[in-house]
Amino acid sequence: MSRPATSFAVRFDPANPGHVLACCGLLELAHRLWGGVEGWFEDSCFAVAVADGPDDHLSALVRKLAHCQIAGLTEEEAQERKELDAIARKQGRRKQVRQLTPEEERRRDELGKKARAGSVVVGHPFNLSLDWWNDAGTPKTWAGQQEMARIARSAQRALHALGDSAELLEYGAVAPAPFYFDARRFVHALDTGFSVDAQGMATVAHPGVELLALIGLQRFRPIHVTEERWTFAYWTWRVPLGVATAAACFAGFVDVPCRTRYRFSLRFRDDQKRYKAFGFARPYGGET
Repeated sequence: MSRPATSFAVRFDPANPGHVLACCGLLELAHRLWGGVEGWFEDSCFAVAVADGPDDHLSALVRKLAHCQIAGLTEEEAQERKELDAIARKQGRRKQVRQLTPEEERRRDELGKKARAGSVVVGHPFNLSLDWWNDAGTPKTWAGQQEMARIARSAQRALHALGDSAELLEYGAVAPAPFYFDARRFVHALDTGFSVDAQGMATVAHPGVELLALIGLQRFRPIHVTEERWTFAYWTWRVPLGVATAAACFAGFVDVPCRTRYRFSLRFRDDQKRYKAFGFARPYGGET
C-alpha cells in the first residue's frame, strides 16, 4: 500500500500509552484544522499527511494549541465563582465582613462541582468539547477534586516555551501535578513521603504529552481487559488512516494490516487508590 508524503512527524515510544494517545490527539487536532488528514505509526515516529495547509504544519498546529482558549466554566460562571470564593476566604479572617448566604454557599458548591466534573472546551480553531472522564469505562487517573480546565491551561501555558516542535513529546517543564497519562511520571506517595496531588505541588512534567493525551482520549478509547480489573489495551497501526478509522483501529474494532496490540495497567500513586497513573505497556499477541 503506497503512503502519502509525510507532512510532519514526532518521535514517540509505542510502549508509553501517554505518547500513543498524544499522537492520537495530534491527529484529532490536525483533522479539525485541515480535514482529510491521515496518520500512522512507524518504528519510532508518528507521521501525519496533510493535503493542504502551511509549509510547517506541526509548528502551526502547536502555536494554535498554545494560544487557543481552554475553558471549563463559562466566563460568567468563572467570574461568579471567583467572587464567591473571595468572600468565603475573608469570612474566616475577619468578623466584620459579609457572610455568604445559604443560597450563595449552595451556588459556590455547585460551581465547584461543575468545574471539577464538567466538560472542558478547547476553543477556536479546534472547537472541541472534552468530557470523556464522565464515561465510567474510560481509565481516569485523578481524584474528584482536580479541576480539569485549570490543569489543561497550565500544560498549555508551558508550551509557550517549546522551541523545536519535533520535540513536542520530549519537552519537559515545571507545572502543577499533571494528569499522569505519561508513563514516565509515575510517583507513589511512599516515594516522596506525601502526596504531591494533595499538596498541589509543581513538578517536572511533559505538557505536550499530558494535554494532547487529554484531547486524544475524547475519541480514542483504550479497551478494558475484562480478566484484569485495572488493565487496558490499545492498538497502533502502520498504514495511513483517517481519524475515524484510526480511532476504531485503536480500540480494536477494525482489523487493518500491520497493527500491534499493547496492554497497560493503571498504577496507584497512594495506598487509598485515589490517584492513578498510566503504566508502561507491553506488546500482546504480536503484529497482525
